[in-house]
Amino acid sequence: GISLRFRTGEAVGSRVYVMEDENTYKMFTLLNKEFSIDVEGADLVCGMNGAIYLVEMEANGGMGTNGNAAGASLGTGYCDAQCPHDLKFINGLANLEGWHEVKTGPVGKHGACCAEMDI
Repeated sequence: GISLRFRTGEAVGSRVYVMEDENTYKMFTLLNKEFSIDVEGADLVCGMNGAIYLVEMEANGGMGTNGNAAGASLGTGYCDAQCPHDLKFINGLANLEGWHEVKTGPVGKHGACCAEMDI
């Protein structure tokens, strides 16, 4: 299993990426299929969101887009329906413009938006 912490140093929140192999995110094809998970929610703090959601990301993490040499192996290519602004790289470009610290962590001017399905 895995154990996640809400705050790690200055970072707030956590994400887990499911990998197909060392360089590729796992792509799920769920049409007319069923899946199940087991979650131990007893340790979640009141008000904490312990959700699972699937987002529309490129399997290679955007490797090659705008010179992105990192790809999925280094966690690039993330996006979701809330258009997160805390990503250091979006579509292979540094999210430097307007980068500053707020109460919940660092944010930049640009967000990374894509379709999302919450479970």
